Amino acid sequence: MFQPASLKGDSPTPIDERIRNKYLILYVIIIILSFFPCVIFEYFYLVYLWKEGFYLLFFFLFPLNIVLLIYLLQLSAVLISVLFLTTIKLIFPPKEGIFNRDIKDKNYLYWNLRNMVKKWPLFITASNPFPWFKNRFVLRFFGVIIGKKGIHDNSWISPEFVSIGKNVIIGMGSTLLSFGIEQDRFILKKIIIEDDVLIGAKCVLLPGTHIKHNSKLSAHSYTNFNQVLEENSIYIGHPAKLKEI
Repeated sequence: MFQPASLKGDSPTPIDERIRNKYLILYVIIIILSFFPCVIFEYFYLVYLWKEGFYLLFFFLFPLNIVLLIYLLQLSAVLISVLFLTTIKLIFPPKEGIFNRDIKDKNYLYWNLRNMVKKWPLFITASNPFPWFKNRFVLRFFGVIIGKKGIHDNSWISPEFVSIGKNVIIGMGSTLLSFGIEQDRFILKKIIIEDDVLIGAKCVLLPGTHIKHNSKLSAHSYTNFNQVLEENSIYIGHPAKLKEI
């Protein structure tokens, strides 16, 4: 039976242990590079304000300096990650399908590498005091399509192969997984959510799910692999089935 690859509480971006150990240097490089703009910013802050006649202004602006430093780190982490991600995609473009869960399979290998590149910016932006920052800003940089006037700040969304329409509400703790594992098979299929869809709290959408216009998925429900939820309908259950009205 098909099972989600990961429902851990941090984010739906797992990495194969073998690949993580082999390419750990890539992750470390991204972290180091993302701190460079912060170092430059702090250098000029100290040079121009830590001198006679400006000490009071230095301490007065120090709280603002910390806030700006945090956001600068998050933004630089995203941009550095996007740079590496673009390079990886040029080397081996991502595609949907069913592949072998083997590091010798390039589709599986490069999917893990893409996750590794995204891990750092997703981690630090998840702690942002503005919850919309990760799901509305960062994920768009990674290619996730997110329509306007939606509410999905407290959901977990795979950072690729996801398309969300306008006026979509996704409940707290719901998970959109565009990937999954079934024994030795690795599955990667796009999730499509059309306009005006309502998804309840703690729902799970599996790879290939297509929710059509103005449909509703009740709380604590989950979809099957490649399931289509027809428009103007209500679905409920494990797995989701059409609710008779």
